Amino acid sequence: MILFFEYAIASGFEDEGILKEGKMMFDTLLKQFLEIDNVVSLIHKDFVNDYKDFENLKIVEIEDENEIEEKLNNILKSEKINYALTIAPEDENILYNLTKIIEKYPVKNLGCSSEAIKIAGNKYLTYLAIKDSVKTPKTFTPKKYVVKKIDSCGGKFNLFDENFLIQEFVDGENLSVSLIVGKKIYPLSLNRQYIDERGFIGGDVNIEHKLKDKIFNEAIKAVKCIDGLNGYVGVDVIVNDEIYIIEINPRITTTIYGLKTKPSLAELLIKNANNEELKFKVKGEKFTIDK
Repeated sequence: MILFFEYAIASGFEDEGILKEGKMMFDTLLKQFLEIDNVVSLIHKDFVNDYKDFENLKIVEIEDENEIEEKLNNILKSEKINYALTIAPEDENILYNLTKIIEKYPVKNLGCSSEAIKIAGNKYLTYLAIKDSVKTPKTFTPKKYVVKKIDSCGGKFNLFDENFLIQEFVDGENLSVSLIVGKKIYPLSLNRQYIDERGFIGGDVNIEHKLKDKIFNEAIKAVKCIDGLNGYVGVDVIVNDEIYIIEINPRITTTIYGLKTKPSLAELLIKNANNEELKFKVKGEKFTIDK
C-alpha cells in the first residue's frame, strides 16, 4: 500500500491559488499511484466527495488540520505501508515535521529526507550550501534591516526582520529543472516558468534551449551539495549570460502537471526508492493556473 497525501487537500487550505496547485499535483500523482497499488490518503472533509468514488483509495477524513500529524501516525502504525510520499510546503517546517513522522516507521520515503528539507527548505541555508559550487544571487545574512528610499523624508521606512531574506536581483529567463535524485541523478526536463505579480501562474514543460545541457549540469552540481535530497526535486534557475541557481525545492512541484513520462513519474519514484536503474521517455506540455 502507498501512503500519499497533499497538505492543502488534507488541511482544507483556504488560499484558492495554493489549493488549485495542490489539487493539480495531487490528482496527477494519485491516478498514477492507483495504477500501481492501493493508496491511503488524508483528505479534508470538504474534499472527500471529490474522491469517494476512486477505486482502491482509502480515505482518512480530516476535520481540522491539527489532526493531520496524529492521523498520519495512526495510519503508519495500523496499515501495512510500503511507500510514503507527502506534498507539503516548507513554510513553518510543515514538510519537515511530516517527513520526520514518516521516517519513524519502516516504510520507504519517496521524498527527500528531513535533514535535506531542513537545508533546502531554508533559502539562506541553501545559499550557504551551494554558493561555492554554482552561481547563485548574493544573499545577505538574515537580520533586521531597514529599507528606505534614498531621498525619502518624513522618517518613512520599511523594517524587515530575520524571517525575510535580502538577495541580489538577477534578471533573465525564469526556468526550472525537474530531476529524480537517488544513487544517480536523472534530469527529467527543462521548463519555462510564467511568473507575474500573482506569483507562479504556469509553465511550459520539457522545452529545448541552447544551454540545456549546461543548465542540467549546474542544477545537478547544486543538488549534490545537499545530502539527503531524494525522489523528485525541482531546481529554479535564472539564465542570462550566465546560469544562476535560485532555489532547490525538496518536494514535488506543480510542474509535474505538464510532465508526461513513460513509465509514469509514480513508477519512476518507486523504482528510484528500490535503487533500480531508470530508463524513461519524457514529453511535456504547457499549462496555466487560474488565480
